[in-house]
Amino acid sequence: MNPLYNQLFNPQYANQDYLQHLHWQQHDTEQRQEIMNAVKAIHDYFDSARKIAPEYQQMAFDACITAVVTEMNNGNR
Repeated sequence: MNPLYNQLFNPQYANQDYLQHLHWQQHDTEQRQEIMNAVKAIHDYFDSARKIAPEYQQMAFDACITAVVTEMNNGNR
């Protein structure tokens, strides 16, 4: 635990359930923000994909699939 926290609050008297609830609330908020960021990124991807000329769409698709596979492999380390 943080030494400053221990100076301000005696951990013996802090409501651990409440502190855990605050931690979970912060985690939940951060995760929901990350979900919104991911959804926005998908929308941005499709906005960009619509601007690609038909003769370049296969090249774009191949590049995107390569990026997805690379990211999936990075997550498995």
